[in-house]
Amino acid sequence: MSEPTQPHDKLFKGLLDQPGTAGALLRERLPPEIVALLADDPPELVDGEFVDEALRGSQSDRLFQAKLKTGGDVLLYVLIDHKSTPGAGILLQLIGYMVRIWVRYAGDRAEALRNLPPILPMVVYHGAEPWNVPVSLRDTIAAPEIIKRHQPDVCYGLVDLGPIPDPELSAWPPLRAGLLALKYSHREGDTEAILIQAFSDAKDVPSLFSMIVVYTTTVYREVTPATLRKVIRQVRPEWEEEMLSIAAREWKAEGLAEGMAKGRAEGRADILLRQLGRKFRDVPNTVVSRVRAASIDQLDDWSDRILDAKTLDEVFE
Repeated sequence: MSEPTQPHDKLFKGLLDQPGTAGALLRERLPPEIVALLADDPPELVDGEFVDEALRGSQSDRLFQAKLKTGGDVLLYVLIDHKSTPGAGILLQLIGYMVRIWVRYAGDRAEALRNLPPILPMVVYHGAEPWNVPVSLRDTIAAPEIIKRHQPDVCYGLVDLGPIPDPELSAWPPLRAGLLALKYSHREGDTEAILIQAFSDAKDVPSLFSMIVVYTTTVYREVTPATLRKVIRQVRPEWEEEMLSIAAREWKAEGLAEGMAKGRAEGRADILLRQLGRKFRDVPNTVVSRVRAASIDQLDDWSDRILDAKTLDEVFE
């Protein structure tokens, strides 16, 4: 499986890889009538990813196999995806994932194609904006009701962390810790209290504890070395130096990345200003300031335009 590059995806995948967390999420968030059909065995992670090739590294998916109480060859596949902001295309993405799962499962075996396992998609959402995307495919189809009844339908379970009270995010402390950290990545809250609760819930799982340290130092701008030291000393004083060392590496890496991006932008701005000076001679200070403040993408766009532009205004239109 490819490693995600976004901090939200890293934490989400790492969280579900912890023993017990995937089972807790599924049993707490699937419809009760479906949970009643599941065997007591914990769900097993199925190897493989089903996201688009272009999205690898920025999406997180986990596919689990759960057995039914009836046993035999009947399998229940559960696809877990997560989004940081509502996406209008989520249903089509999930349908694409489901088709790939079925194709991989059945191959060209005729018998398997007539006995496909059910797939239950679940979306975990931690964005600040209200979720306003339909959870049913038929609700997105513009047609008279009589026609819509003849259309296939796909529904997904939505776990919107925002409206859920913090103590009710999960009864399983490690899962609650990770979901709490995700919940406040896009909304206001008492940072110190959030860290205390998240670290307390993860205090018996060193790997998860360190993941939340990395996540919060990367995503939570309010987290300072002093705050982190205070909270860790309160929850797990024996881990203080180790966890602060991990956080320091993240802060250093983040600073280096920002510095490198700034250096690249400054270099491209210098080149563009030289090109403007050679082609148009006089470059007003307002243009110089605009170029200096521009992003790398904008600088690249202007550098392309300068080849055909006949006036300075044409470059910046």
